[in-house]
Amino acid sequence: MKKGVVSIMESKFLGLIDLIYQLVKSSFFFWITLVKSFVFFGLTTSFCTMLKVMEEILLGNGTPTRILYKEISSEYKGYKGLSLVTSFLLIYFSAFIIIPLPNSISSNTASIIKFSMIYLFLLTLVLFTYISWILVNMDLTLKKSIMFGFYLMIKRFFRTIILILMMIVLFSVSYKNFIFFIFLAPAIYANGVKIVLKKLVV
Repeated sequence: MKKGVVSIMESKFLGLIDLIYQLVKSSFFFWITLVKSFVFFGLTTSFCTMLKVMEEILLGNGTPTRILYKEISSEYKGYKGLSLVTSFLLIYFSAFIIIPLPNSISSNTASIIKFSMIYLFLLTLVLFTYISWILVNMDLTLKKSIMFGFYLMIKRFFRTIILILMMIVLFSVSYKNFIFFIFLAPAIYANGVKIVLKKLVV
């Protein structure tokens, strides 16, 4: 009986180690794909590819992660406009969050502005997440995916809140540990998105 329990624990432990290894590999190739796509133009390609790759990995596809990224990324290279607009908005909101506001602005007003920018930054990421998920899982044009993304972000408010909370946790941990940000955060978020939006029904 004890041997059976030990065997189960070992199996679960090895399964956890394998999952972490897969997350690390997927995150690593996410950044590689992003850089190869010239960062601002490749955000959609990289994230959509990672969503699809994580799905293939969890389904037990034995194809090496590097090959999966190479094969799948070509499917999402036509969304440079979405990547550029999303990148611009994230940088714009980030500038207000990071750069100190003029001293002429009261502390209360500055706090409101900072909070608003953080909120818009997170909403931009959430909308981008919905659009990417739709592009991967539904046969819709980009225009319809964007409109549907807005619709789902509002209608599925509880799921939207979960995505925001997930981002806050990952950003908080990443702020304290840059290695976590590089090798785990992207794939953990992609896996979380898969779980949160898996049974999404209109």
